[in-house]
Amino acid sequence: MDELDIFILKFLSKNGRMHSTDIAKELGVATSTIHKRIKNLESEGIIENFTIITDPSKLDLNITTFIGLNIDSSLRINIINKLNNIEDILEIYELLEPYDLFLKVRTFDINSLKNNVLRIINEIEGVLGSSSLITTRRHKEKACNILIKDVK
Repeated sequence: MDELDIFILKFLSKNGRMHSTDIAKELGVATSTIHKRIKNLESEGIIENFTIITDPSKLDLNITTFIGLNIDSSLRINIINKLNNIEDILEIYELLEPYDLFLKVRTFDINSLKNNVLRIINEIEGVLGSSSLITTRRHKEKACNILIKDVK
């Protein structure tokens, strides 16, 4: 990945619908070059998906919760697979401390959180404990952050 790829990613991370022709004009290269680079970024797995960021409140998804889980490490893969099947869980991370797993969850209300997420999580074999942080307001959310590092 070189500097051109980084700039393409920066443009797409700000506006995933930006046309290749517009990116090409901004960067002073041929549109075909941008098309080819984007295809390469996809095939290399650098671009996993083109998606959207919605305003959860406009969809009545009023509760964003972060859940820390302590788990039996011997059942980690099985637990993660089961968590992946819970629709309201948006993101799953492994941590060093103080939890083993950290989840980002979005639901309509507290009842949805309890019934569609927490109840199911607590029934998963190997989940030893959980702690929930319920947010009150979103101030910033981005799909990703493209930083320029030593590009080779």
